[in-house]
Amino acid sequence: MVKKMRLKLATLCDYASVSEGGKLNILGIFSNIWARSAPITHALMYLVAQMEFDFLEVGQKQFRVVLVDEDGKETLNLGGEMNVPQATSAEPANVNQIFVFNNTTFPKFGDYEFQVSVNGETCAQISLRVLQMRDNA
Repeated sequence: MVKKMRLKLATLCDYASVSEGGKLNILGIFSNIWARSAPITHALMYLVAQMEFDFLEVGQKQFRVVLVDEDGKETLNLGGEMNVPQATSAEPANVNQIFVFNNTTFPKFGDYEFQVSVNGETCAQISLRVLQMRDNA
């Protein structure tokens, strides 16, 4: 029986990279952004996803990342292709995807969600809460 793609990890962070040997490096995982006023522009964040594909699932895959607010309104949308390499054995292939977001604008405070899909199938939903800082009286 052939397994379908499996999500191993999905998170937001301050920085991510893949080092020699395919090690995934993640720094500063977060799920909240704090700001004094809206709209909010977050200077830099990384969305990291690690997926495992069966050895028969080689080739090009379509990916899509969508950011929606708590009302389901789409505020960001990007897509492209990713390659699942041919494995040297019957072992599954791990594929690391790192998406860099510069100056992302959040129109209002509230709950947001990054939705990641591969070939039209949602594989990750990453929650992000944008909160208002309170001044201490």
